[in-house]
Amino acid sequence: MSVFIYHLGTHWTSEILNMILQGKADYMKDAKVSAMLEALPNLDMLERVQSPRVLNTHLPYKWFPKKLIRNGGKIIHTTRNPKDAYVSLFHHCKNIFELGIKSKHMTWTQFFDTCVLGKNVVYGNWFDYAKEIELAKKTNPNIYIVHYESMKEDPEREIKGIAAFLGVQLSDSVIKEIALKCEFQNLKKADKEIKKFPPEMVKGFEEFKKLHPEFKVEMYRKGVVGDWKNHFTIAQNEQFDALYEKEMKDTDIKVIF
Repeated sequence: MSVFIYHLGTHWTSEILNMILQGKADYMKDAKVSAMLEALPNLDMLERVQSPRVLNTHLPYKWFPKKLIRNGGKIIHTTRNPKDAYVSLFHHCKNIFELGIKSKHMTWTQFFDTCVLGKNVVYGNWFDYAKEIELAKKTNPNIYIVHYESMKEDPEREIKGIAAFLGVQLSDSVIKEIALKCEFQNLKKADKEIKKFPPEMVKGFEEFKKLHPEFKVEMYRKGVVGDWKNHFTIAQNEQFDALYEKEMKDTDIKVIF
């Protein structure tokens, strides 16, 4: 199972995991949401997912299936600089109205005050999520943490690390091919040309678009490190740094800013 809070590199890591487990650099044909636990109308839909299955969720660790943890299921957690994560989430919410119909008109300042400082985020805020995973990892050896920034810096190194954690041996040529196929622009292209949503979800999208033609499901925007600098004001950055210091002062969590 892979697990992420919003916009930490969910689709990227899911694709890498599937390729590692297949032993080849072939894209998944089903959209990631096809194996997203909380997005499925019913769990029987998981029977359609190619085995070995990579399930994914945004749920906090305390809500994970207990049997998964008890039976030693492998958990990959992707983390990201929270400033970039929140900026990515902001654009995501505006595109798909994640915070309600009014979110398409939301400004960055409104989002910052409500969702960053106010911590009003579906599934919980970045700080609680990160601290919960850190605490769980101390007693659960089946949790592996991947940093978005490290993946951008050296994807082949990170792919090797994930494969080793999963007990999968890959040749250097396969690792290189996975890294290439999972470059941002290649993933964005594949998402438009290859991915398919389950029929149940397609029907829901079509009904919603009749009411809101501007609605769009686009999961790939920039895929860069440091885009927060184009959004945070000096005052907002100072506010966030103070909040980060308060929330994370007693943790060992390493974040690459």
